[in-house]
Amino acid sequence: MSIEDKVADEVTTLTPEIYKDLVKPAAQEVGTVAGRSAKALLSPVRAFLWSWEKIEELVVDGVNKRFEKIPEKQRKTPDPEIAVPLIQSLSYTAQNETLREMYLNLLANSMNVAMDKSVHPSFVGLIKHMNTLDAKVFDKLASTAGYQKVTNPNVAILNQGKTFINAMPEWFIGWKIDGHDIFETSSSIIRLSKFGLIELMFDRTAGKDGYENLNTHPELVSILDAYKKANLNLEIGLTATESILYVNEYGNQFKNACK
Repeated sequence: MSIEDKVADEVTTLTPEIYKDLVKPAAQEVGTVAGRSAKALLSPVRAFLWSWEKIEELVVDGVNKRFEKIPEKQRKTPDPEIAVPLIQSLSYTAQNETLREMYLNLLANSMNVAMDKSVHPSFVGLIKHMNTLDAKVFDKLASTAGYQKVTNPNVAILNQGKTFINAMPEWFIGWKIDGHDIFETSSSIIRLSKFGLIELMFDRTAGKDGYENLNTHPELVSILDAYKKANLNLEIGLTATESILYVNEYGNQFKNACK
């Protein structure tokens, strides 16, 4: 029995207008949702699946530019456990300039004898799990050496020991990436910690200077004011735990391998 016949058997009690829409293949095919087929929705993805010829051209051009800084006697064939998954990942991330540059830097460094101790196969997977925001947040964090002050703020109901859940970002460092808010930046910081690139040290400080500026930052004050206006019957204030974070040794190795 054809799909059209089966549909016809099941919709004999429907109005003629609905029946016509259901059985007309051109109007709605199997696997569609609200008239939008899976095939149609997936078709734009094809543009991001680059062919080997296009990837090869990109890789060769990218590595050649970076080879200008590498003496010829230091150049070598990259280890396959780095090059193969890296090039495979480029086949669907090459359109992302931020991640593409990290991949190409990593590949070029893997072809430099002097960088052998800095390049590790796991770095390919790290980039693969990042999005543009993660890469930019890490780059900014890695540009600062040593401990960096952060707070863990809350909108609190004073004298009751209660706080509003998810009112504030879990980790606030005093800046954000353009196009993203402080909550997204906080989530990225947590992901980078999960990736093993940075250490988050809750309720640990590196001196007291600077925390006041974080706790009175306009971004946090704006959130606090909104909660105060929405809860006039409550005494609301900002509480925060003073903490630190830093890029660890593995993170610094990753930074050097991908720059």
